[in-house]
Amino acid sequence: MNTEALEYFIKVYEKKSVTAAAKDLYITPQGISKTIRQLELELEAELFYRGPRGMEATQAGELLHARAKHIHYLIEDIKKEISIISGRKGLLNVLITYSITSVLPVDLLYRFSKEHPDIQIKLKEYPDDYPISKMFEEEVDVGLVVGTAEAEECEFERLTGGEVVVVVSKDHRLARQDEISILDLAGEELVTKSAGQGKESGFIEKCLEYGFTPKVVHEFGNLISAHRLCEQYGAVAVSIDFVEASLQNDNLKWIRLKEKIPQDIYLVYRKRGIQSKAVALFQNYVKEKCKSF
Repeated sequence: MNTEALEYFIKVYEKKSVTAAAKDLYITPQGISKTIRQLELELEAELFYRGPRGMEATQAGELLHARAKHIHYLIEDIKKEISIISGRKGLLNVLITYSITSVLPVDLLYRFSKEHPDIQIKLKEYPDDYPISKMFEEEVDVGLVVGTAEAEECEFERLTGGEVVVVVSKDHRLARQDEISILDLAGEELVTKSAGQGKESGFIEKCLEYGFTPKVVHEFGNLISAHRLCEQYGAVAVSIDFVEASLQNDNLKWIRLKEKIPQDIYLVYRKRGIQSKAVALFQNYVKEKCKSF
């Protein structure tokens, strides 16, 4: 068994198709099929069967996939460590969600490479509602996200706290108050952040818990559109306190809720047993920066 064979196996597992896997790997389907057969002979177990959705993993295939992914990440860590101690730049793949940039701007994150010249940062931004498990299907080493732990294969470390707030124009009736109850929002036209497919936001759940269905007229991905709806149409936007504090729109007011709904910032990384030097240094860097918030 070699790392190339494991890479082919992982790709077939994820694509559920030998042909699709071969296309991604730029090799022939026959070459992948031969490698999978050799793996099955070596392990004396069938790894796939043809199901209604394509190539489905057997119980042995599921076990191999879990172990193979772990081995793959460890090998990548070893390569990064060796590149660093050899004097070459190691690459650290970092994902961040949009709201994070209000607290940890991208220029501040890129500054990490100035403090550690042997480690090059590569950043990729995702919407807040994008599933963490989907993000980590790619070559990601560490992430900064808003929300709660949801990916079993990842470790989560809380960096700093935040909470849901509502945003209104300064001539809105609610703008006279600094704190309101969630019950005060019953009947209001609300714009909320998209929670993602199959998910409900903590705000929506809290409204339902209090006995009413919120009147959501728009779900936004970009907060600028939410602010415009507040200013021009009198809508009430549901946002996060640290995001609003960073934007400082003089035409709007953000109001705290008596019923606290956490929106904390988490640092996320894969469960690997031994953490790489590059990831450990980045963790320490962002934790230090978050102390000022």
